[in-house]
Amino acid sequence: KKHPLSRLGNEVRRLFTDMGFTEMSSEYVQPAFWNLDVLFTPQDHPARDLQDTFYLENPASIRIDDEELVGKVKDLHEHGGETGSTGWGGKWSREKAEMALLRTHSTVSSVKYIAEHPDAPQKAFSISRIFRNESIDATHLPEFTQIEGIVMDENADFNMLISLIKEFYSRMGFDQIRIRPAYFPYTEPSLELEVFFNGKWMELGGAGMFRPEVLAPFGVKCPVLAWGFGFERLAMLKWGIKDIRELYISDLDYLKKTPVL
Repeated sequence: KKHPLSRLGNEVRRLFTDMGFTEMSSEYVQPAFWNLDVLFTPQDHPARDLQDTFYLENPASIRIDDEELVGKVKDLHEHGGETGSTGWGGKWSREKAEMALLRTHSTVSSVKYIAEHPDAPQKAFSISRIFRNESIDATHLPEFTQIEGIVMDENADFNMLISLIKEFYSRMGFDQIRIRPAYFPYTEPSLELEVFFNGKWMELGGAGMFRPEVLAPFGVKCPVLAWGFGFERLAMLKWGIKDIRELYISDLDYLKKTPVL
């Protein structure tokens, strides 16, 4: 008998594969370059701080060998490249970009997939473990799972993104959702998704359209939709659990009582 979280993961995986998506993956340990810089996150962004990110001591850095890509990302951060953007200004630091860390989101998988598959159309997803230096409480863990996805298509737009999100959660059994504007450094426009749960709205994740500054280094000019949803929070919704920590307690009685299907 599989653990309930394993069964839920298989359910999500089947849903995406039935919709024509390919599964993608990436390593837990990444240089900040792929986790942050390629995603056009400024080098003074709070997400890079020690209180948000787990940096490694051994290895403390990971060399980036693709000099052409490094040059493009550097130019985008400093001047905006050829996108029409002004960039973030200042001097981009390769040393900061090569700092080793535990990936803080599975968008690393998305951007690496785009680097390897720059031609439209593309549809890919992942169910991946990520790490953030957060305090443990009823809705937060320092190690958790993210449902990531991208759609690269000439006809992709924001309405398609919203429709995909609603279709996914409808298939998972949730119709009472709301979407509100949000900000992320690497998507514009951006949104946050909330589902009504236990008498209040619970945030489940973010989504948006990748900015030109993210796509330019790979020669991608068509729209790319992207999203990252909380896997454990989806489990809380499905099973009526109020405390995320209960999902990882070794309670044999609970496991015995959960249905096989």
